[in-house]
Amino acid sequence: MGKSMITLGILATLTLSSCGNDAPAEKKSRPLSFTEVVSLDRTENTYSGTVAASQFSDLAFKMSGLIVKMNVKEGQRVKKGDIVAEIDPSDYRMDLESKTATLKKAEMQMERARKLLEKDAISRQEYESTEAAFTNARLSEENARNILADTRLQAPFDGFIQKKYVENYQRVQPGEGVVCLVNPELLQIVFTIPETGVKDLTPTAGIEVEFDAYKGKRFKCEVSEFVEASPDGAGLPVYLNIVDPAFSLDKYRIAVGFSCKVIISTDNPEMAGKIAVPISAVVYDNAKSAKTVFVYNPHTHKLQQRTITDHGMIAGRDLLIVEGDLRAGEQVVSAGAQYIR
Repeated sequence: MGKSMITLGILATLTLSSCGNDAPAEKKSRPLSFTEVVSLDRTENTYSGTVAASQFSDLAFKMSGLIVKMNVKEGQRVKKGDIVAEIDPSDYRMDLESKTATLKKAEMQMERARKLLEKDAISRQEYESTEAAFTNARLSEENARNILADTRLQAPFDGFIQKKYVENYQRVQPGEGVVCLVNPELLQIVFTIPETGVKDLTPTAGIEVEFDAYKGKRFKCEVSEFVEASPDGAGLPVYLNIVDPAFSLDKYRIAVGFSCKVIISTDNPEMAGKIAVPISAVVYDNAKSAKTVFVYNPHTHKLQQRTITDHGMIAGRDLLIVEGDLRAGEQVVSAGAQYIR
């Protein structure tokens, strides 16, 4: 339901008196608010939502150690492969050097055993035992080399640092989160729907999102994930993907944490053909002994008074179901109508 406010040249006359003498009448312009006539064929429900990242990761080291380099700050953008943080590699470097020396020794023994086997100086069993020792030494050296490389924590994808969990020179344990990395290009909408609203999430429901930063712009969405349990009794979390071809991050600079409205519209067969206007738009015309509304024509910038009837039926919180010469989508004066003469 669209709303707008326009100041028209519609004047209310206020009569002022001064010292017992009539003073000239003061004319004053009043702003008027307009609201679209609502079709009740489909019902709209609005929920508050926020923008969240659909791709994020808590980066952690595979081993324990003292952080000696923290290379990022919160909000900083990083590229895939950038070094986010490093832990003290001294112990792991020494371990690699030891395993490398063991591998070289095993390699020499392997070469010696091969030559002896060719001369039938050792048994096949002795050779295979030496070969197994060499294989174990090689795998052990490779593992130590990989562990040393893991002392440098790399970004697995392009993104920005949403949060730092630890600081420099702090000891961390294996799997302990160091930073939260977020991909700002892959976004989703998160909102909570009450248990009574779950029935609206049907295959035919229309789901749109309107960002607070871009009022009046709605974009089509679809449900990507739906949690069928309320973790805290406050409602069910729902996750949406924006599928509207008109939306792009190049044009609409939306970021994680932005506020938005989620609008879910569903078919309402029992109200087919019915329309409603705000209760504040209905004015009683004494001359006609009838209820009327003022319809605004955006092309001529004029108002037209039209007679309506109602049966006292309310839709939603502030809509009155009416009949008359009105069409869904037309704009009626919803604030200030009582001042129009």
